[in-house]
Amino acid sequence: MISFRRLCSIALIIVLAIPVVLIARESGNEDWVLADAIPPTGEAAAFIMFAAMGIGPLARIIGARRRWVAWLLRKRRMIGVTAFCYAMLHLVLYSVDMGTLDLMLAEIGAPGIWTGWLAFLAMALPAAASNDRAMRMLGRMWKPVQRLLYPVVALTIVHWAVLMYDWTEPLVHVAPMLGLYAVAAILAFMKSRKRTFA
Repeated sequence: MISFRRLCSIALIIVLAIPVVLIARESGNEDWVLADAIPPTGEAAAFIMFAAMGIGPLARIIGARRRWVAWLLRKRRMIGVTAFCYAMLHLVLYSVDMGTLDLMLAEIGAPGIWTGWLAFLAMALPAAASNDRAMRMLGRMWKPVQRLLYPVVALTIVHWAVLMYDWTEPLVHVAPMLGLYAVAAILAFMKSRKRTFA
């Protein structure tokens, strides 16, 4: 019999696979073109990255000892790597749709394009370091590498907003993660103040 923990892991895998399943289903439409799959893969990468990054502050707010929070913390690495996989698929689809390197280089100076490239490259380092061996090799340098994800969030929002001519959508989607960080920072500040005056 499958354990509850295993069922939760299977459910998480299914949830993370939903975007690519929806994209594959849409590709069966007669009027579908490859370019139609580029925005959804980028959005999936952003959503999943925001979710992975929100787990840390959530654990600081609620407490990492709760079983479901501890489970999320254990799955955070897998969720983050999945976000990078969607980002890689986003880049591959963009490259295939553009067709040639010359066309890609011709538009690389556009704000909506270079921010995407920079976000991907900065995201690649933490993704490459998301294994036990790399973490042991990096030692104390692992944390600074992981912190590259903060500028990745900013670059992702700009990339998304500039290309879609809309700041509202990306800001709405990043708001829960930013809210968790804000609450965690406020609680940490209040705790430090309490210690000071104790």
